[in-house]
Amino acid sequence: MRLKKYWMTKPSPEPRIIAITGPTASGKTSIAVELASRFNGEIVSCDSVQIYRELDRGSAKPSPDEMKGIPHHLIDILSPDTVVDAWKYKELAEKVIGDILSRAKVPILSGGTGMYFNSLYFGMFEGASRDEIIRARIVQRIENEGTAPVLDELKLIDPEIGDKISPNDTRRIVRALEVYYVTGTPLSKLRELNRKMELDWLIIGLNPDRKALYERINTRVDEMIENGLIEETARLMEKYGSEAHSLQSIGYRHCVEYLNRKIDRESMIAMIKQDTRHYAKRQWTWFRKIPGIRWFDPSHLSTIAETVSSFLET
Repeated sequence: MRLKKYWMTKPSPEPRIIAITGPTASGKTSIAVELASRFNGEIVSCDSVQIYRELDRGSAKPSPDEMKGIPHHLIDILSPDTVVDAWKYKELAEKVIGDILSRAKVPILSGGTGMYFNSLYFGMFEGASRDEIIRARIVQRIENEGTAPVLDELKLIDPEIGDKISPNDTRRIVRALEVYYVTGTPLSKLRELNRKMELDWLIIGLNPDRKALYERINTRVDEMIENGLIEETARLMEKYGSEAHSLQSIGYRHCVEYLNRKIDRESMIAMIKQDTRHYAKRQWTWFRKIPGIRWFDPSHLSTIAETVSSFLET
């Protein structure tokens, strides 16, 4: 494979990838596009909403002008009623990344969906996909019996996992039991089959001023509403039903509640803003756990570019 000159200086044992991540509305798209234009790159979306077709107003997809001619992958590729889990995303993303590398280009992962990022960076085992019926039964058990007896069952089935999970972490409890009920194999055993694409990573986290970010989120939500988010949601509901997987995302699920007359317009907008701010906080928490991530103020593009240049040349 013929690589660009800046990779030829001192070859790395693994192909290189750059990741631009951080909270929503922090400017990941514009920085990824700028880096792609400077370093012969192509962008791979790491966003669980932009992957769907027809979800335009509420997903902050880059416009053709914002893309500036840079190829973007994993945007607008799936029907809104398709269920996508982290394993499915990993399969799609690794295929795209391999293709980009085969053409001597630099893959630039851009987005803030933590589970998608982890599936690539840490790898995954090919375990059970979500089973909504089984999942619902486990959730119902927790509601009826409490967490303790369900966690005790998990500890008997899979003590390696069960002993490490907090009693308050119902999401992980449900997932571990779901995997066992679907596959008949404890989650800890499946993890021994973990698979990942061997890559040399530079992970750039965008860390904007929190107050400014929240103001930007509020403004973005207002613009989404003005640009037709409610009308778009109504069309999607009519075509795919209000239970479509993609419509459970922030913004769309609130519009579904409004259109179903469960909340009023003012409450809907306030809830979208609040839940988006909370999501941004969770993203900060999630990505701070990633080893080796390097944090930058989004306005320091020149410093970010210098860091990328050094990574590719070293």
